[in-house]
Amino acid sequence: MMKIKIHRGLDQIGGCITEIWTESSRVFIDFGQNLPGNGKPTTPEEDARMVADIVENNEKEHQAVFYTHAHEDHVGLFRYILLEQYIGEGSKELLLIKYRTLLERYEMAIDENHQLQEGSKENEELQEENYRTTKDLIDKLKAFKTWKRTALKESPSPITIGDIRVTPFFTCHSIYDAHMFLVEADGKRIWHTGDYRQHGYMGKALFPMLRRYATNIDVLITEGTMLKRKDKCIHECEVSRKMESVMQAFKYVFILASATDIERLASIKVAAKNIQKPLCILSLFMKRTMELFTERESSLSRGLFSFAPLFYTDKLYGKLKRRGFTIVVGTSQADKVKKLLDKLPQEETLLIYSSWDGYYKNAEQVKANSKYKELREMFHNVVDIHTSGHADKATIRKVIETVRPKEVICIHKEAGATL
Repeated sequence: MMKIKIHRGLDQIGGCITEIWTESSRVFIDFGQNLPGNGKPTTPEEDARMVADIVENNEKEHQAVFYTHAHEDHVGLFRYILLEQYIGEGSKELLLIKYRTLLERYEMAIDENHQLQEGSKENEELQEENYRTTKDLIDKLKAFKTWKRTALKESPSPITIGDIRVTPFFTCHSIYDAHMFLVEADGKRIWHTGDYRQHGYMGKALFPMLRRYATNIDVLITEGTMLKRKDKCIHECEVSRKMESVMQAFKYVFILASATDIERLASIKVAAKNIQKPLCILSLFMKRTMELFTERESSLSRGLFSFAPLFYTDKLYGKLKRRGFTIVVGTSQADKVKKLLDKLPQEETLLIYSSWDGYYKNAEQVKANSKYKELREMFHNVVDIHTSGHADKATIRKVIETVRPKEVICIHKEAGATL
């Protein structure tokens, strides 16, 4: 008899760990890092011990870990896992881009310290340790096994772990290459949604996919991030239209958005194109993610996910100051933003904050990472334009009604949240 254990995620958002097993085999879905304000804060040593305790208990002849997507609250503990690990091809590439970019940053810092012969011995050792650790993580990621994303009309191939079959299904979320899983064994069928939504460009495939493949489901494991939140979920098309409307009143527009959210970047691109403001970026990481999205998704999306931004340098300043611009930034570029802002008239400059507002409103979130709040406070003119990467309550209920499972388990939700 196939069994399920939710190790973490029943009363917190993120940090999810689900175990499914039979007599001879088992799979884990996600091994996520706890998010600030969700679950008990842990040290790396505590994380390593927890992973070891979970993995070493209930060992089976055949076992593996499957990741729904590349957000840290789902994949962040991969560094401690010795089992085979599986993830979508696009997600693996995103993670490799992330850690390779970090590695370059540490390498540059080490070189600068050596050339200038400045800085403490302790700081130099820390940079070298960061470099070694990141290099080890890249090697670990390279060993991940992957599956290819399939189009809606194509049936994805299952992956067999002993007597368990796991079939990945591409879905829409606020990061590229998210997947749901159908897990089959012992005549039972479990559907694990991971994080998902319907109100993105790729979300229109959600219910056709469920009606075709999520049939005769015994247990539905669904996320419930939005169950206690009152945020209104608007479609990405509406996000783009709202951005376009406010951008017309300002010559210089900065937009705070995630470099891994392919759909939000597309919304920004369309708005900038419609008002004829050149799209610029400051981040090497964002440049590389956009190149990945263009390579993998441009033809499938009829160009929606094709990106060709200008990479901002001081040499472009004069031209862009005359013409105006839309520039997408992340919190890690705060220093570059401040340097550019000091040259611009504030009355002609706008920040569109296109991330979750909890990052600057929630005291625990601000304590854990104050960069969102600090970046907002650099600007005189700020407007929030955002929509969640997660399904709202109505969509979750519709998913349950469509799948009609014998049992529902809701994870990735706040304590006390109910359907």
